[in-house]
This record gives sequence, structure tokens and C-alpha cells, in this order.
Amino acid sequence: MTDSLTTLISKVQNTLGDASGTYFTTAIVTAAIRWALSEWNMRAPINAAVTITGVNDQYEYELSDQDASAVEIFDVLRQGDNNDELDISLDFDAYIEDERVFFRLRAPVTTSETLIVRYTIQHTISGLDSATESTIPAAYNNAMIYGGCFFSIYIRAVARIETINLSQDQSDNYREMAGGFAASFAALIAKAARTKKTPVSEPDTRAWNDAYHSWGQ
Repeated sequence: MTDSLTTLISKVQNTLGDASGTYFTTAIVTAAIRWALSEWNMRAPINAAVTITGVNDQYEYELSDQDASAVEIFDVLRQGDNNDELDISLDFDAYIEDERVFFRLRAPVTTSETLIVRYTIQHTISGLDSATESTIPAAYNNAMIYGGCFFSIYIRAVARIETINLSQDQSDNYREMAGGFAASFAALIAKAARTKKTPVSEPDTRAWNDAYHSWGQ
């Protein structure tokens, strides 16, 4: 697991040469880490799955009943009967109502069938916005440090530009320092995103010119 918020704040401040938090305060760094986490979750969220027993003649199912942290559904499959049968992707439409995640099958299943719903949830950092667990893999610990540094510099630069007349050299220094951290952060996000491949079962035979292609996708 990645570091807690308290540890990340300390590491970001030390990396920026401000261990006392004089310039890059706890409030600034906390906002920066929140921003970095948001960017991370847009590119490399957690892939999760849950099984739901089918209901005769029922089209609509609520995923939020199974996992309240669900954000977006990316696949619904019918589970194979045994190890010799493949799971098969079903046609469905995902939607959100009252901030809860649902999906509607285009053809119902029966109570003897099991649905596998694949979806995403957000990473969290312990201590940030009431989260109690840090879920980003330890291998990407530095990502939140680089992202925290980049956004801390960005936030501080924004705050200062209106209050004093920054010289061009000072502006260039901010830009140069931020650019290095931004590049490192972006590289780690890209690497993490490449690992978020959808599990493969029965090849999806739906074509681009199907009557209902892209509905709800």
C-alpha cells in the first residue's frame, strides 16, 4: 500500500526542500495530493468484480447494492456453468440514478444463471477525506510524491502571482521545477494505466454496426 497522508505530506515537503512547511504548508500539500489522487483515479482506477444471481424476467440490477463504492461498469458477463465453459459478455446499458450505479440487460437471464459485473472504484489515501486505507500499490509510492510536488508548486505559484510582481526568472523557475515533477508523475500514471487491462473471457463479437452499438458504453 502507498503511504498515508501524513507521511506523504512530510515526503513532499522534504522533496521540495521545505521540511518545516514554511512555504509549502500542510494545507497546500494536502490539496495537491488530493489533486494528484484525482488525476490518478481518472487514468488508473481499481478494477473490481462482483457476482450477482440472475432473476427471472428482470432487466435492471443495482450494482451499488453490492458495492457502494462502485463508479463505472465496464462489462457484464454471464458466468460459465463449469470450468469448461467460457464467460460471455452480455449486452447492457449502464446508468446512474440518485448517485447510484445500475445496469439494464437487453435480454433477461434466469435464476439459474450468474452475472459477473466488472467495474471500477476509486483509490484512496489513508487520512485524506476520511479514508482509512491507502490502496495505491507500494510500487507507485513515488507517484503521489511527484504529483504532490507538482501540484504544490502549481498551487503556490497561483497564490503568489496576484500578490506580488514575480520577475520572469521567478516564473521560469516555478515552471521548470513543476515540469520535472509533472513528467515523472505522468510517466507513472501511464505505466499504471497500461496494467489496467480488462480480463479476457469469450471474445466480444459485438460489431461497430450493431443496432445498439455504443448504447450506454
